[in-house]
Amino acid sequence: MSSRAPNPSRRARREAERRGGKSAAAPIRRGLSPIAWLTGVAVLLGLAVVAVLVLVNRPAEALALLPPGDPTPVELADGRALGRSDAPATLDVYEDYQCPGCATYSNAMEPRLIREYVAAGRLRIVFRDYAFLGQESLDAAAAARAAGEQGAFWTYHDWLFANQAGENRGAFRREVLVEIARRVGLDVARFERDLDDPATAAAVAAERDAAASVPVNSTPTLVLNGQVIEGGLAWETLAVAIDAATAPAPSASPAP
Repeated sequence: MSSRAPNPSRRARREAERRGGKSAAAPIRRGLSPIAWLTGVAVLLGLAVVAVLVLVNRPAEALALLPPGDPTPVELADGRALGRSDAPATLDVYEDYQCPGCATYSNAMEPRLIREYVAAGRLRIVFRDYAFLGQESLDAAAAARAAGEQGAFWTYHDWLFANQAGENRGAFRREVLVEIARRVGLDVARFERDLDDPATAAAVAAERDAAASVPVNSTPTLVLNGQVIEGGLAWETLAVAIDAATAPAPSASPAP
């Protein structure tokens, strides 16, 4: 005869639990303590702050900027002009750094003008601000002038046109302008001081306003020896006009 007590029936166990008893095998459930909740919230807030700081202070190297494809030869530069001051023809070019037509001219036509006319001493090119497409146009023009204070106007000019991307969409926001200055090799602190100088923005606006007397109504506008060249973005038209302006004067016929 066994000395072990019989196992209680399932019905008996349920009855005992109903009366207040708990099965020894039943799990005990507890909620998270307030300290644990606060710790979890603090961790999540810390991660959010870190994420914001990473986005705001992302390294400048993350900016996707393109170097100019056909850089302007800086040995021909004279401030915001290219070529000899005594060249027989001067081409004033009115541009806006956000203007797609200006980018086409500066990236494709101007390098050819430099090779065929400026380098030969026949033509002098002078850049003129006509920043009219919005705040980023004004900011980019001011930045190019600030770069010019360190002798790098044309290099900076080339970087701007190489990275044009729509109008007032952030392509020329502050961090981009500063990063271009860094890649060009400028003293960035000095660049920012010149960029923020009210006189820089005033010079940009003054040159734009003065263009009304030319008259300039769009960009790019090409003015050869004081005359606006209609259809100047066609190479044949422009080359014919420059050739005519730089042709040597006919020699006087000897007296009979």
